[in-house]
Amino acid sequence: MTEGSRVPGAADPATLRALATGRSTTRTLSDDLLTHLPDLGDLPTQRALDTWVEQAADTLRALSEALEERLLDLGAAPDRPREGADDGGSDAPGPATRSGDSR
Repeated sequence: MTEGSRVPGAADPATLRALATGRSTTRTLSDDLLTHLPDLGDLPTQRALDTWVEQAADTLRALSEALEERLLDLGAAPDRPREGADDGGSDAPGPATRSGDSR
């Protein structure tokens, strides 16, 4: 309800920090989870554990990506620059600037 009264692009800094922390943490946990696979010795049990760990890591990665998308929606720059948006943004102002040069 209060979002309607907010200025577009003016996100709460605490919300941005929480989203960025969650994104970073879920990405790190996903990587850490994949590096801690014990060898159980029992093949069927090992396969079940491997499958579960991979699904958990995939879920963490998906959550990290969803948090990053929300950050981008709110206009916050994540730790790394947006590659797709930077290319589109740099091309749009470029021709307008060059047209003033009259080359």
